[in-house]
Amino acid sequence: MKSSLFICYQRALLTSLTLPMEMISAASSVARIRRIPVDKWQCHVVSGLTPVGQPMEFAKGINVLPSFDLESAPHSELIFLPPMWGNPEVVVDNSQRLIDWIGEQYQKGSQICATGTGVCLLAKAGLLDGKPATTHWYYFDQFEKNYPEVSLQRHHFITQAGQLYCCGSINALVDLTLYLIENFFGKQVSQVIEQHFNHEINRTYDKPWYSSGTTRHPDERIVEVQQWMKTHYSQNFKVKALAELANMSERNFSRRFKTAVGQSVLAFGLELKMKIARELLKETNLSHQDIADQIGLKDNAYFSRMFKQKNKITPGEYRAMVRGKLFEI
Repeated sequence: MKSSLFICYQRALLTSLTLPMEMISAASSVARIRRIPVDKWQCHVVSGLTPVGQPMEFAKGINVLPSFDLESAPHSELIFLPPMWGNPEVVVDNSQRLIDWIGEQYQKGSQICATGTGVCLLAKAGLLDGKPATTHWYYFDQFEKNYPEVSLQRHHFITQAGQLYCCGSINALVDLTLYLIENFFGKQVSQVIEQHFNHEINRTYDKPWYSSGTTRHPDERIVEVQQWMKTHYSQNFKVKALAELANMSERNFSRRFKTAVGQSVLAFGLELKMKIARELLKETNLSHQDIADQIGLKDNAYFSRMFKQKNKITPGEYRAMVRGKLFEI
């Protein structure tokens, strides 16, 4: 059984706790309905300040009663630290027990996900020294001044350094939660959660992600090919031509691409085309055939078949869904 702890403390933004919890709960429900054989994923709210049994107030009127405090909380594989409203140092300076506890959980092997100014707690614990991290853009300069030993990544919304994940915003946390859901429940479940919670997410977590010491660390020659593909998505991608672009043999290129990206070059190319197709369906009145032409899939029937295979709905259903969110005048 997988478990996660969501830590509450002074000035925490409750959305960064409730939203991923609801996504995980929904994913568990989808897996159960579809009879996907995975373990349960339990979520527990933990007080980072007050003893268990005492409610904590958020947003002037929303009271939360944590199930545990730091002393009674069970060991968990995954811990979430929310951002704080206002100057984070006010909370950090009064949370030494919480900071010590975070360090203890890290030593026990827990993965820790901090969002926005919640990253300051990881930095204060010394866990991010010499490692990449990000935080909310508004606090970049203050964070860099207060924690000079941390490698601040100003151009990345998500960073990973071993067990530690940092998200620059709640939107980035949603992307990370989708990634975690896909890893645990599989793509079939994560696609449903993406569609129901926010179809415009479109798995953007791969783009702003910076990770040290993993296969996500970029292979520069492969990155160059990916960038070329992103600007030439209307072309019919061929492995031989792309290998020549990278100045590699087909075999070596295919192996390095899959190692760096986590999927084959043709799968990446098709996913890229589908992303552009979703944007065109949402933002333009182009016909399905015109969209198929623009992304280099000349056969409208093939485009529709691939779109449904990747998104679980037809192009027409997708357009109706995302257009339905617009106000009618």
